[in-house]
Amino acid sequence: MSDQAGTTVDRTAETTAIFTSHGVLDAATTVLASRTVGVEAEANPIVRELLAVGELPAAFAMVAVVGLCCGAWPIAADAVEAPSWIGFGIATIGATVAAVNLVVVFA
Repeated sequence: MSDQAGTTVDRTAETTAIFTSHGVLDAATTVLASRTVGVEAEANPIVRELLAVGELPAAFAMVAVVGLCCGAWPIAADAVEAPSWIGFGIATIGATVAAVNLVVVFA
């Protein structure tokens, strides 16, 4: 994608931020929260079922799905000419979810 000045926008930083927050941080803090309050407290029914199978399969599945989405992010964002702040906004949402999970762990 090109920005208004005609230069190419590199989506690596956005993609990395999304993967880190929605993938790694969310998976790790979800597992920690489930250890603290139990699997039944998980709001997402798919993640709840994965956690019932086991922590490692759940974390792996969460990271894998986010990884696939991150692989598509640069193409999709370029297709709609999304500004980079959209990607960083998505990453911020993931970081907020992870922070809420930590509140559950430490509350």
